[in-house]
Amino acid sequence: MVAVAWGALGYGLIFSTHDQQAWGDLEAGGRFAVNFSVYMPYYALTLPIAVVVTLGLLRAPDLLSPLATTTVGIALFVWWVTVQGLLFDPQPELSAALMGCVIADAAAVGALAGAWVMAARPESAASPR
Repeated sequence: MVAVAWGALGYGLIFSTHDQQAWGDLEAGGRFAVNFSVYMPYYALTLPIAVVVTLGLLRAPDLLSPLATTTVGIALFVWWVTVQGLLFDPQPELSAALMGCVIADAAAVGALAGAWVMAARPESAASPR
């Protein structure tokens, strides 16, 4: 679910339909600010998130903490994109992608909470007699 959340955000930022007129209406400083504060961090964080998600596929309870930190980081990045406010006119589908990202991130938190509960249970209680 963490990868789905990051992918939904990437789709909204990169692949969603965009309005060329609205991009043209942004002044050069606004375009630079969007590129520097939204797109560059997205590209920079993609590789570390991919590594954490890949390691999270292993069945080790020690790797739940980095996944939880990543979900919080994704939620903070979605908040950051939302407060920028400059992207909603040039990227009209971005708000739907952000909602998809928030839903997938919430599902990831639920799955992680369930995994923590399962990892914390004693082995004798986990197997029926």
